[in-house]
Amino acid sequence: MVRRTSRNKISFNQPKIFSSRRERAPKVVFKPMPIIKLALLLIVILAIIYFIFYSRFFQISDVIVEGNQLVAKEDIVKNVPQGQNIFLTKGETTRQAILDHIPEVRDVQIYKGIPDAIKVVVLEHNRALLWKSGDRYYLISSEGYVYRDVSLKVNDFTNLPRIEDNSKIPVVLGTKIVSPSFVAFVQNISANLFSTINIEPDYFSISETTFDLNLKTKAGFTVKFDTLRSSKKQLDDLKRVLTEKRDQINEYVDLRIDGWAYYK
Repeated sequence: MVRRTSRNKISFNQPKIFSSRRERAPKVVFKPMPIIKLALLLIVILAIIYFIFYSRFFQISDVIVEGNQLVAKEDIVKNVPQGQNIFLTKGETTRQAILDHIPEVRDVQIYKGIPDAIKVVVLEHNRALLWKSGDRYYLISSEGYVYRDVSLKVNDFTNLPRIEDNSKIPVVLGTKIVSPSFVAFVQNISANLFSTINIEPDYFSISETTFDLNLKTKAGFTVKFDTLRSSKKQLDDLKRVLTEKRDQINEYVDLRIDGWAYYK
């Protein structure tokens, strides 16, 4: 509201100030129950974690081994972490430990059995050849891996084709020393020699390379093969030579050149 004064001055009325009573914020009432429930829940969770990962209930105590013939069960079991929590045990780590320490094992699978059992299924190398280097004897698989020293039990494997390495190269267990095709060639010759020429094989030998293979027969003479060519074709050639020249063969028959046969 504006009004004039006697001195022609304008003055303004001071506006009224209205105020209202301020409401107080409600008091926070402390309720202990939610915290207690949260603490109890935490205790239960910790108890479950302890029971699963740290109690003896889930510690590995039973190891089952299947598929082993050459390898003793004890040799496999000692590579399994017994007493360790089954949930914390890594199957791939256990698998690799067995493969690294036991050359006879070709492959292995690990299965967990809750609460405390581990099942180990092993696949061993098959027995294909008996390999002699120096005065030591080894088993060779069909894949060409040397996987076991059998020098003390060599008489148990006389049914296998024997290869004598005249170069006497040191043998390292678990390594591949010949190709699968070489193994197959030797097996084919050994299995079919008698049915082809009625003469039994004695042993095979190599010198500088596995491409050239010598077979000592029980008839006294040696047959020289080329392992890169067909074993059947060379056996057929050998049969033809023996049919025509058997009385002239005293030392060897060389079949390494296709289409030719040299004998002495």
